[in-house]
Amino acid sequence: MIYTDWANHYLAKSGCPRLIKDLTQDIADGVLLAEIIQIIANEKVEDINSCPRSQSQMIENVDACLSFLEARGVNVQGLSSEEIWNGNLKTILGLFFNLSRYKQQQQQQQQYYQSLLELQQQVTHQATGAATTSHHKTQDMQSRSSIQ
Repeated sequence: MIYTDWANHYLAKSGCPRLIKDLTQDIADGVLLAEIIQIIANEKVEDINSCPRSQSQMIENVDACLSFLEARGVNVQGLSSEEIWNGNLKTILGLFFNLSRYKQQQQQQQQYYQSLLELQQQVTHQATGAATTSHHKTQDMQSRSSIQ
């Protein structure tokens, strides 16, 4: 599955020892899901029980993940913690689709800011160079007028 590979790419890149084998089972407790989200968002998902023992703790973990994503503008409408816990593939694929779009938007935004920074540096460099050239021309003109 494409989203399994996508998630495992980021998990492996971050050095996470756990990888996803079955998307419908491995994120059900919310722990690995939170790990993936933290890697993608570069921010910690709060209130995750790292060793959930009951169904309610697992659903609370998934709910914390969905709330985290919603607070960052990720569309989680129509996604239910219970359905993710139950392994509903359609819901899980919807979640990962929205998560991958969020990551793509982050990358585009980062490229945009990088381009702006580079443009700003070029303008600053050109302005500094023009000011230096102008300053030297003014000095040359002043020294010529004092000679005459």
